[in-house]
Amino acid sequence: MSHTIAAITNEWDIFMRRYRSLFTELIKSEDIDHIFFIETPLTLYSFIRFVTGRMNKRDRERWKRVLKKGIISREGDIFVITPIVPFPFLSISFFLRINKFCLNRFQLYAINRLKKKLNVSDLILWINHPYFSAGIVNMVRKKLLCYDLCDDYNTKEKDSTSVLANLIKKDDLYLTKHADIMFVSSKKLFDDRAPLNPNVHRVPNGVHADLLRGDRDDIKEPPDLRHIRRPRLIFTGNISTTIDMELMKLINKTHPEWSVVMIGPVHGAEVGRELGELENIHLLGVKSFEESIAYMKFSDAAVIPYVVSPWAVSADSLKIYNFIASGKPVISTAIGGIENFRDLIFVGSDREDFIRKISLALNETDDKRVKREYAQYETIAGHTWKKRAERVHDLIFASMGK
Repeated sequence: MSHTIAAITNEWDIFMRRYRSLFTELIKSEDIDHIFFIETPLTLYSFIRFVTGRMNKRDRERWKRVLKKGIISREGDIFVITPIVPFPFLSISFFLRINKFCLNRFQLYAINRLKKKLNVSDLILWINHPYFSAGIVNMVRKKLLCYDLCDDYNTKEKDSTSVLANLIKKDDLYLTKHADIMFVSSKKLFDDRAPLNPNVHRVPNGVHADLLRGDRDDIKEPPDLRHIRRPRLIFTGNISTTIDMELMKLINKTHPEWSVVMIGPVHGAEVGRELGELENIHLLGVKSFEESIAYMKFSDAAVIPYVVSPWAVSADSLKIYNFIASGKPVISTAIGGIENFRDLIFVGSDREDFIRKISLALNETDDKRVKREYAQYETIAGHTWKKRAERVHDLIFASMGK
């Protein structure tokens, strides 16, 4: 008997993320016919920004896709569904209630429409985040409820007492307690959730290892990287208050000869201003996953300079896997996920030690470099998304008694 997954998840366009990577592998299973990939919503307000040309690149590309392909488009046996709600998700109760009502009704309509069209009977409801997603649970006829959590969303809102933060906490608790099966990415999330649900499993993040290997010879140096002097330290991802700004300033002060290349969107004018004032920081903007591979190849070390916060400790950063797969030496603060790779990662115990570890990585001998690269490639081969999807598949079908 075949099944269909209806996933309340995140943006489709980010190829490297957990949810898209898992679903791209799961759809290859003979007993999964379709996946309804329901994205986080766009807003009518963001459409106004799109029309006036005042929108970030990520949402601009999403609107282009929706206007070209429609709110329901198809990628093989994966249906990509993009809800649209009226208002930005501000912490104002009235607007949040309207958005939640519109979002849940749209999700229900899309699921039921596709179920009828494709004659789906056995549905797995999969939820990736607690943003207004608990409301859909009792509306959908399903065989299994799966809650897959890779972030502690309870720690992400700046004001933990706001209306939005409290709604997230409420939905997260409901989903944790009512899920038939729950996956978490990090040890901290497992320790927190296991007492609340007897069927919690840790499934760490994974990697597209073959794409990221640093010894590929089919990749050329990006033009906007050529003028940046070496050694180059690469960071990819969201550039926000999660970055330890004091550490970045200390790197700039003590080692002006190092170039720190940062790939990704900058969140917050103050973050952009502070980093822009540092001479050895190079903000090169948003790049696709495929493009970022070239930036990693032509850098000398990869850094994860995160503030060690409750969010960072509870995470299982994809950067760890991607950077290890690139073959570059990896230097990180003591965030969640590094415990699995202690022998491969240089971990800074404080800011000064972080800088010392960078120096060690940049000055390793050729013999040590070859041995380290080999160890990284061999280790990361056991952490592919294919292997993660196989485990998730087996756990889900065992939970359904198949």
